[in-house]
Amino acid sequence: PRILVQPQAVSRIATLLFLAIMDRPEVALGCAAVAISGVALLASLQSFPTIVDRPEVVLGCAAVAISGVALFASMRPSSSLQDALLLQLMQDSREGRKPRASEPEDRPTQDEESNSVALLSGFTMQQAREHAQQSASLAKARTPTEVLLDLQRGNARFWMGKAQRPEKSAFERRALIMQQYPSVAVLGCSDSRVPVEIVFDQGLGDLFVVRVAGNGLDVSTSASLQFAIHHLKVKVVVVMGHEACGAIKAAQLDEATIKKEPADLAKALLGIKAGLDEKRLKCIHDPRSQDREAVASNVENQVEQLAKDPALMDLVNKDQLSIVGAFYEISSGIVDFFHH
Repeated sequence: PRILVQPQAVSRIATLLFLAIMDRPEVALGCAAVAISGVALLASLQSFPTIVDRPEVVLGCAAVAISGVALFASMRPSSSLQDALLLQLMQDSREGRKPRASEPEDRPTQDEESNSVALLSGFTMQQAREHAQQSASLAKARTPTEVLLDLQRGNARFWMGKAQRPEKSAFERRALIMQQYPSVAVLGCSDSRVPVEIVFDQGLGDLFVVRVAGNGLDVSTSASLQFAIHHLKVKVVVVMGHEACGAIKAAQLDEATIKKEPADLAKALLGIKAGLDEKRLKCIHDPRSQDREAVASNVENQVEQLAKDPALMDLVNKDQLSIVGAFYEISSGIVDFFHH
């Protein structure tokens, strides 16, 4: 049958060969034998183009063949991961397609995949576990005040144009598979102009972010924050609104207009509307000031809702948790914290 070469085949071949060589030293010797025999054969062919003319060329071909057979025999996979890679490679190369949903896949286990990637990256999974545990311990040792200060510094770097854009190494990314240990949970808006990690100049695993239009609290967002607080042990919860929030503007429309929207959207907007003091907002005539006050009012309402949870307030009183409100000004990049 025709062989269809796919891009992923190259990666699988390289992985298979690497694992085989690391597992069985005789493979390296086989590779060397094939290389030496091949060089000798090529050298003889440059002078004598036909096999019939020179018998040493025949011997060279035989040496290459024997070395190749020895190499193939020594490259027998010693783990189920190599078996799976080889089987998948053969299937994809011959058929040029992915397995159908009804077909069982001979796939390596998660531990085998993790160990193999770790090996290729130059470290063991045990090292990754130890690194994850150490990082988690350091995160737990920080106080809410320290965490909030670090968040403020990150935002200062962002709006000053000196963001560090912290990126994790391959080792650190692998360690994140073991566990996550963010110190901050952020309830923010889903607005595309408010990428929370970028605004605070944070990297992978630093923030637990919950985003929803109008940064409102409902069953889903509340449950997400509770998970971050009680299981991930975050030290700071930030409810962050932002300048020119479309959800807040829409929530200030009359109810009849809001109810014309799709049912779920209308329900969310009416929920936000219920927390706004519209009489006070109408007394503010400057549009920009009115916008900020409406967003801040919504944030304060969400913070107050969180503060009604006795379990959360117990952590706050023990200085194990801080709940703060924040306003992100898109035009300047600055985040103002309030309602601590």
